[in-house]
Amino acid sequence: MSADPREPGGLDEYLAELDEEESDAYGRGRASPDPEAPEADAAEQRLELLQHRDTPLTDREGDEVDPADAAEQARVVDPGDEEYPP
Repeated sequence: MSADPREPGGLDEYLAELDEEESDAYGRGRASPDPEAPEADAAEQRLELLQHRDTPLTDREGDEVDPADAAEQARVVDPGDEEYPP
């Protein structure tokens, strides 16, 4: 580095030299915009999230339902049943 940061006009030159010399893992200098995640990484993360989503209940077949759950949901409650207050 040839610029002296202590000189009045040298600070800008000093910072410009730092930007040219230092770069991050993506090859960008310090002054370049730093996105939270590169576009390719964000797309890959979105794809992983979509693959891990649960199957909506409307897309499931009848044989995938637990028989005990199906029986409980199909049960008709008598209005006089003490278990369920009005």
